[in-house]
Amino acid sequence: MIPAELSEQVYNCIKCGLCSNTCPVYAQLRFEGVSPRGKVQLIKKILEGKLAISENFARLLGTCLLCETCMVNCPSGVGLDRLMKAMRAEVVAKYSLPWQKRALHLLLSGPHLLPFAVFWGRMLEAPLRSLLPKDGKAGTIPCSRLPRLNSMPLLSQYPEIIPPVGPRVGRVLYFVGCATNYLSENVGHSVISVLGKLGVEVIIPKRQMCCGFPICLAGARKPALKNIMRNLEVFGAADADAVVVDCATCGAALKKEYATVLEEMGQNALAARELARKVLDISQYLSGFDLEKYLRPVPTRVTYHDPCHLLRTQGVKDEPRSLLKRIPDMELVEMAGADICCGGGGAFQMEHPDVASGITKNKIQAIMETHADVVATGCPGCRLQIHGNLEDDHIQVMHPVEILAMAMA
Repeated sequence: MIPAELSEQVYNCIKCGLCSNTCPVYAQLRFEGVSPRGKVQLIKKILEGKLAISENFARLLGTCLLCETCMVNCPSGVGLDRLMKAMRAEVVAKYSLPWQKRALHLLLSGPHLLPFAVFWGRMLEAPLRSLLPKDGKAGTIPCSRLPRLNSMPLLSQYPEIIPPVGPRVGRVLYFVGCATNYLSENVGHSVISVLGKLGVEVIIPKRQMCCGFPICLAGARKPALKNIMRNLEVFGAADADAVVVDCATCGAALKKEYATVLEEMGQNALAARELARKVLDISQYLSGFDLEKYLRPVPTRVTYHDPCHLLRTQGVKDEPRSLLKRIPDMELVEMAGADICCGGGGAFQMEHPDVASGITKNKIQAIMETHADVVATGCPGCRLQIHGNLEDDHIQVMHPVEILAMAMA
């Protein structure tokens, strides 16, 4: 059941509608049931026993990107994100998950199943891709623009301890995350390269697991506990300056979600709170270094997209921009609505492609208006969504640390 102190949040809603005015989903569908205010009122009726959890309610609850835009615009401070996630857990308890999500979560919550599946996926990738329809889409993303698997997992490409290039000035633990480990190895190479050149020893614990955040967001909290406990054990006790993360979603999990989930499940969250104090996005950690003596000119125009889990969940806005501005000859151009969700939302663009495509179309238009050569963003899901829907192949979509590594080459 939802904790009493969280249930009380529904009575703080004054029904002003400011959340609806900024909700990207409501902007597309325009009916009250999908607005944040409408969902809060439905949750209120369910908690009061006046309505029952139904399949229709579950569908409405699923039409939420969990982008937290509603929260930052709520004058009453309603914790809408926690309410939505807690209610999803109640829905899963009643209806379970679709078999596709159960299979995915089984992969993500097992230390051996995901590497095994990725190994065979890599072996069969070429013939499987040839079977995909040329005009087919995975949600909103054309099959031809889906990312390829790494040649081998990033965790297998490096030793557990990577010494710096010169004298050691710091030591960090690196939480790699599934996207970097299996799909975006260049991001991982860039993180390790930049840190090494700055004199930072990088420790990559081999026993780390998927952060578990995708499982939690779907409402399946119990399967995610294995991931949470393993990562708290692996990253909690080591002697390091920080735990660095290159993925906005993984960072949100380690910095905020772990403690929240454990507390709402009635478990001890002390270790999660202690870990949260050590977690830094890679842009935050690098902002404390004197980079100018390492950077060469990169004459290009860049625009930056704020990932929801980085901007609103973690409060990281200025650091990535600051890093890009420090690169000589690089012009940073702000896009309109840089802080608006790109429409990806993890599985959202697969489950609600019509809604997601409208949101993403606005993001692509804002990018095109900047005439940028590169779109920088610190979320693998955002990079996938933006790259997948860009029709101009001359525009690159990169992590800020990749651009920084390029400037330090």
